[in-house]
Amino acid sequence: MLLRVREADQSIVDGILDVAAAKYKETTGKEVVLKVDTESFLPADMTGGVELQAQKGRIKITNTLEARLDLIAQQLVPEVRGALFGRNPNRKFAD
Repeated sequence: MLLRVREADQSIVDGILDVAAAKYKETTGKEVVLKVDTESFLPADMTGGVELQAQKGRIKITNTLEARLDLIAQQLVPEVRGALFGRNPNRKFAD
């Protein structure tokens, strides 16, 4: 698995890779090789987090603060719409 982090966070992540790999093996019973991508870092203006790529980039998990805030914003759209405009009787679903 390849991890992308901010360049400023690389030393912190390097220090916990062995612990994370051990926890993964304990949980799943499978070996994992974790490596920090030193050629392509996350942008320095990001708040922080990790982007994980597995199976040669076919699986990508983004766990950055910005990605989590985007996810929460999408989940709150129905509530914001209802608070601003009220319930629309023509809508079948509350999404």
